[in-house]
Amino acid sequence: MKQYPNTLQDGTKATDLRQSTSIDFINKLRDKRLIYINDRGQVYLTNKGKLANRLGFQRYFNMEKEQQELFEQELETIQVENRGLLMIFSGMIISLLLIIAFWMLELQTL
Repeated sequence: MKQYPNTLQDGTKATDLRQSTSIDFINKLRDKRLIYINDRGQVYLTNKGKLANRLGFQRYFNMEKEQQELFEQELETIQVENRGLLMIFSGMIISLLLIIAFWMLELQTL
């Protein structure tokens, strides 16, 4: 398990952050939009980054991973439900067509 710093201060120099962490960690924070680095090389936390800083980066990353897994499970459940509803709707349409066809045949015999 990777170790991340406990806290990150706004205005920290990127070079100082690089010395205490790794480039991969800094890139991960930038990719997840937790920090931004201004043109003077100072690191600032975004609102999401401030939340991650309070929770601890490891907890935040774990929570984000769990959230993604739950989201994917929910998508799968919705897709299964949609397929079931589509089958029911298709059955209703076919039944309606059969009823109409039967009704038309009965009217023709009269």
